[in-house]
Amino acid sequence: MDSEAGSNTTGGGGSQTPPPELGGSHHKNYLFRHLLRALLLFTMVTVACLVIFQPSSAVTPFKFIPRSIYSFSFSNATTSRAPRGNEKLGLKQILKRAAMPDKTVIITTLNEAWIEPNSIFDLFLESFKIGNQTLWLLKHLVVVALDQRAFDHCLKTHLHCYFLTTEGVNFSEEAHFMTPDYLKMMWTRIDFLRIVLQRGYNFVFTDADIMWLRNPFPHFYSDTNFQISCDSFGGNPSDLNNAPNGGFNYVKSNNQTIEFYKFWYKSREYYPGKHDQDVLNKIKYDPFVRRLD
Repeated sequence: MDSEAGSNTTGGGGSQTPPPELGGSHHKNYLFRHLLRALLLFTMVTVACLVIFQPSSAVTPFKFIPRSIYSFSFSNATTSRAPRGNEKLGLKQILKRAAMPDKTVIITTLNEAWIEPNSIFDLFLESFKIGNQTLWLLKHLVVVALDQRAFDHCLKTHLHCYFLTTEGVNFSEEAHFMTPDYLKMMWTRIDFLRIVLQRGYNFVFTDADIMWLRNPFPHFYSDTNFQISCDSFGGNPSDLNNAPNGGFNYVKSNNQTIEFYKFWYKSREYYPGKHDQDVLNKIKYDPFVRRLD
């Protein structure tokens, strides 16, 4: 072994420094220094490669080396920054994006109480996807969110979301039938639909517990401005004795319907404690409504 070591150190021209004797402390220090240099070099090269060559879709294994200044904020865009931005778009932009060629939109409302996993709202959206030629209608649906969490949830599931805020009112919790919050929610809806009409848009309003398994548009009367579902129907669509149900209606935008919705909303003051459906049953006989034809 010694003779081989000696021949190796002298055969290269005598320029190399002979290594220390095998098994000595100097030899151990020599190996440790070279191992440390190699490890340091390897670490520097590895980190450099991660920074320069990492793919855009990869997850950075070192959290202290972000891919870009947007790497963490972008992943939360749909739950924090985007809602605020979409809220600023305003109703005008939302309606324009969602409208059919004849300026018709489909509208429903949503609050936090209806966004649990496998909720009725999830079934509502699913019905458009599995119904008979109803999938295309989804792109014309405007979801009117009544609180921030509902708005955030809407943005994850649908493109057209509008955040309707009412000062001093919290619509996030479930509003039980005929409670003050329930009445405020119903009348807020009526006033919002009036605004939609004033902006020149026709609408189909639908509660989120209605399944859209067929396209209703071929079944609407083409010469009628206001059509509404009924709890009881006697066979004559023009009979005022039919009992209307506000959960589903189709309204065309014109001066008649705009004035009618103004009158409907104003009438809540004359029938305190009544919800919109009960008030409609009262005012449908009013001479003002008859004059509107």
